[in-house]
Amino acid sequence: MAETTGSDAKAIHVTLFGLSDMGRVRKNNEDNFVICNLTTGEVGSSPSLAGHDLGPLGSLFMVADGMGGEASGEVASQLAAVTVPKRLYDNLKTLGTVSEPNFVILLREAIEYANQIIFQKALANAAYHGMGTTTTASALFGQHLFIGQVGDSRCYLIRNKQITQLTRDQTFLNYLRDIGAEMPADPEKDSRKSILTQAVGSSETLDVKVTYIRACQGDRILLCSDGLYNMVPEADLLEIAGRESGLADNCKALIEKANANGGTDNVTVILVDFSGQGLPPSDAGAAVDCKEFNEEDFKPQN
Repeated sequence: MAETTGSDAKAIHVTLFGLSDMGRVRKNNEDNFVICNLTTGEVGSSPSLAGHDLGPLGSLFMVADGMGGEASGEVASQLAAVTVPKRLYDNLKTLGTVSEPNFVILLREAIEYANQIIFQKALANAAYHGMGTTTTASALFGQHLFIGQVGDSRCYLIRNKQITQLTRDQTFLNYLRDIGAEMPADPEKDSRKSILTQAVGSSETLDVKVTYIRACQGDRILLCSDGLYNMVPEADLLEIAGRESGLADNCKALIEKANANGGTDNVTVILVDFSGQGLPPSDAGAAVDCKEFNEEDFKPQN
């Protein structure tokens, strides 16, 4: 069995719940989500996964929002949800020791591998032509939460009663913003705000963006498809997701709120709590330090 370079993982506890709903308008659910203990390979929503001690190879929480004609979006998101955790788990097991840079390399590779599987399936079958899926794969490895991002499903951090978006939507409007082009007067109402610049399976190559934070005791992570955040304002996301009523009740309440506000898309939510002495306490006065992954950040200091 591979071992991590750190020894704190055994003192970190993960509690979580995930839920997906078709919404009020769509005829089928093209969203998928997956939870995986990367140390044991266990996937699903069993009680042993809903509350578990973090193993030396970490844990994965992922949302995939499929797109394409007929049911092909559902096929794409399901393929991503099956392929990414298995590929990552299999590759992690082959390493003698796993450092943070190694972990991120394999996280990226697993998403890229899923991209090839979906892309080739679309090439081989005309019914699947053009299918793809978002993939927001959030993984806790030791004290660090790494988020691999393709598309516009989101990962938020709730810490000290504040909410911070840890991902950046890979949309056409954000691309225009990046190149300094003129932006629409009301971006939220612009028809291009949901056009993705990339998706898993829609082209042969992929640029997986990875951001990370150092997790703290009491952190809560919210992963969701755009069917949630397009329907529920951020202040309501914070209020509902941050409740002490229990993660299952909070997930149900978030989906109910999205549906009450129109439910125009499928809605998928995962809530994850981190606790234990293996994590540092949070500093109430400190800003959330979310960075784009850089291997230099994890080189030993002389």
